[in-house]
Amino acid sequence: MNISMTKNVVFLTLSLTYLVSSMAFAHAKKGEQKKLDDACESARQIALLPRKKEIYQECLTKFKKSKEECKDQANAYNGNRINGAPMFYELPACVKAFEFRKK
Repeated sequence: MNISMTKNVVFLTLSLTYLVSSMAFAHAKKGEQKKLDDACESARQIALLPRKKEIYQECLTKFKKSKEECKDQANAYNGNRINGAPMFYELPACVKAFEFRKK
């Protein structure tokens, strides 16, 4: 094997090693991001519970809808605000997920 061919083989080997390690890192980061995003959403749903209960009660008493309709309506509430960001993304779990995403 001549020197030129040896250099090509070494270059190809190093390139493939870098590519595989980069892919493994990206996969691990994606898994960690999902875990952090799930923790954020769980924390948000806990924080939204009081408002969801209010929506449920209002639906039953004020709008006289069925329990099933009111349950669906309350469960669908996600803290969205008109002309504003959804509620509770300032919770520590959400800040952590956001900071990790920025890296």
